[in-house]
Amino acid sequence: MENNRRKSFVRGVICFAFWMAVWYGFSAALGRAIVLPTPHAVFGTLFSLLPTAAFWLACFGSVFRIFFGLVAGILVGVLLACACAMHRLVNAIFAPLVSVIKATPVASIIILMLFIMDKSAVPMVAALLMVIPIVFGNVKKGIASAQGELAEVATVYEFGLLKRLRYLLVPSVLPYFSAACRSALGLAWKAGIAAEVICYPKHSIGANLNNAKVYLESEELYAWTIVVIVISVLIERGVVALLDWSMKKGGVSRADAL
Repeated sequence: MENNRRKSFVRGVICFAFWMAVWYGFSAALGRAIVLPTPHAVFGTLFSLLPTAAFWLACFGSVFRIFFGLVAGILVGVLLACACAMHRLVNAIFAPLVSVIKATPVASIIILMLFIMDKSAVPMVAALLMVIPIVFGNVKKGIASAQGELAEVATVYEFGLLKRLRYLLVPSVLPYFSAACRSALGLAWKAGIAAEVICYPKHSIGANLNNAKVYLESEELYAWTIVVIVISVLIERGVVALLDWSMKKGGVSRADAL
């Protein structure tokens, strides 16, 4: 195990060094720091941002807004899927609405929301609306998969509501729900940051990206882009670990979710 970790670490260092060399090469060949600054300049700017209070306020502000929208979108998507799976009339009313949300471009949603609500709330709503269709579709499929033979078995053995939920519905829906969360996470983060760039809310990564673009501060633009990527990876790993733990508690393996 220790040997495998060492090999993985060495492999990661080699890959990082390779891409840094490629970055240096392109930057030197282009010779225009305003378009493609060197890694040294970008990481130097990034390290100068780290000790500042404004940097952490922007990071926490963006994470709070987008994560709040993500969680709200998951809850709404699950509730809508359950309601539509149980009642045909509810499905006839809300399924077309979810399809419209899914088909609408993110930029259009962001601009429309600017006319309706405060700019600080737009990133939350943008993330929420991007998540709902994914969760809704997957959870609805999971509920449908719980019907049929398994439902007949539950009827034969006279399972009550709690037993049906625990032994039939939850194990059937959980793989679909897990897959939906994995897909929705990245989309919500991208939509939220895009909304911040357009809306310019206070204490946000998107506002700093916009400032760097306006004032042609390329090093800072690339530095904030790296921050967006790192936070996205950290959140994704944390959520995936939580989902894997939930699936193990529910008796479902990761392979069942793929």
